[in-house]
Amino acid sequence: MLPNRSTLPTKVLILITEDWFLLSHFKPVIRALIAGGHDVAVATAVSTGTEMIEALGARVIPFNFSRASQNPLRQVALVLGLRKLMRFECPSVVHAIALKPIVLGGLALSTRRPAQARPALIMHLTGVGFVGTTTGTGRIFHTAALRLIAHFTQRSDTVLLVENPDDAIQVLPDQERGYSNVVVLGGAGVDLDQFPATKLPTAIPPSAGYVGRMVWTKGVDVLVDAHRRLKDRNVALNLRLSGLPDTANPRPVSKADLTAWGQTAGITWLGHSDDIADFWRHTNIAVVPSRGGEGMPRAMLEAAACGRPLIVSDVPGCRQFVRHQVEGLVIPPGNAAALADALECLVRNPDLAATLGRNARARVAEGFTETHVEKAVTAVYQQLLSPHD
Repeated sequence: MLPNRSTLPTKVLILITEDWFLLSHFKPVIRALIAGGHDVAVATAVSTGTEMIEALGARVIPFNFSRASQNPLRQVALVLGLRKLMRFECPSVVHAIALKPIVLGGLALSTRRPAQARPALIMHLTGVGFVGTTTGTGRIFHTAALRLIAHFTQRSDTVLLVENPDDAIQVLPDQERGYSNVVVLGGAGVDLDQFPATKLPTAIPPSAGYVGRMVWTKGVDVLVDAHRRLKDRNVALNLRLSGLPDTANPRPVSKADLTAWGQTAGITWLGHSDDIADFWRHTNIAVVPSRGGEGMPRAMLEAAACGRPLIVSDVPGCRQFVRHQVEGLVIPPGNAAALADALECLVRNPDLAATLGRNARARVAEGFTETHVEKAVTAVYQQLLSPHD
């Protein structure tokens, strides 16, 4: 059972680093909250998404989380800024999405004056990101952040949402604690109507595709290396890449590398694609070569909804969705040779590829749609804010 709260829902303050991130992944959350009668405000760095967020029924509060900064003084300033914002907004629930807003929002709540009413806290972990795949200073920050989240989870009016069970274990490795306020969501969910199943293209040679941010953790370089290995084997396969570098990420793929890849025979870099369903309509195989840090990759779910066979790394999030030789093929992360083998297998076995693609679409329909997410979020809020018996 989730913890109860003795007040009825009034106001929800969502903390998220970027407005585009909310619009790309969390519209089902906003819709569920608005449908539940909540007054929703979103504190986020504003680019071009204000009108679209307001069209969903939420208010936008400009707040720069300085996603790329790890300066300690800047983090203290952000915590103080969040304290001030919470004091002004007086929310019933703070819904913090992703690692940095969770840590900063939790610290802001923990340092509130005792006399102030403390809102409930929903920590919506979307993966551990870059810091979960590094060593040194990054690993120290990662460990400290997870310990803080575990500490916050001890509160009776707190819920931890994760997108895969592995992340819950990372946060709460000591199962004897017996925390019951942890809920596993099926990622951000996809709309099956927006991403219809289509037949695999018949063009020769076939094509494999990657959609997502161009950053080191996503393993795009591993995919390019695998493509080179296939050329050395005389296996014909076109590679289609869609996405832009994320300059706020510690290790973006450089534009020079992307340009060089796009000028390589058999590789096309398309930049940003507005119509992802159309991208998959012209692509045979979906590849998610992540090095780790994922929650539940939305790009993977979108490709699956379109009926594309998946080749994914054996990392949290990917391995919970793709069952080896059922919806796709699962390979070791960072292993270009294994990825080349998997690609060659599907190129030489188009009937297997089609079967895996149909299974992937069915898997999404079983529990990974936007409707599933909306229902799960609604249930969490109803239980969290329901009166005590």
